[in-house]
Amino acid sequence: MLTYHSLDTPPVEEWLELLNSDLVRKHLIQHPQFTTETLGIWLQSKIELDQEPGCRLRAIHSDGMLIGWCGIQVESGNYEVALVLSPKYWGHGRAALNQVIKWAQELGHKRLLAHLPPTRSQKKALERLFGQPIGASSIQGHIFNTYQMEI
Repeated sequence: MLTYHSLDTPPVEEWLELLNSDLVRKHLIQHPQFTTETLGIWLQSKIELDQEPGCRLRAIHSDGMLIGWCGIQVESGNYEVALVLSPKYWGHGRAALNQVIKWAQELGHKRLLAHLPPTRSQKKALERLFGQPIGASSIQGHIFNTYQMEI
């Protein structure tokens, strides 16, 4: 069973293990591995973003362990899905996405964008989760396939 908690709840070591995993990093914007210092800066930025109207970001736990994070964040004026899971838990993506959709409904969103890197090659599975891609987006100099989810 997945549970959702404040981003400042998990210990730093669990965050570092998750976010510095080679398989997780393969599907994110490329950046240097997190250190305790850079992780603190990243977490603080996400905690502040969580306070913005229309946003909700949470750590995901299973059996008391950090397995990822998810939520709704705003980027360039658009609300988007954030969903990062430890590879061991990728099969729980639908459950986490359903929780994000529930939050989107509570927050009054009509649609959310999802930006997925081209490294996510499971086209059929992604279309079941997000629908058809609506185009490509450039974020911090990286190209992503962009999906629009109607809520």
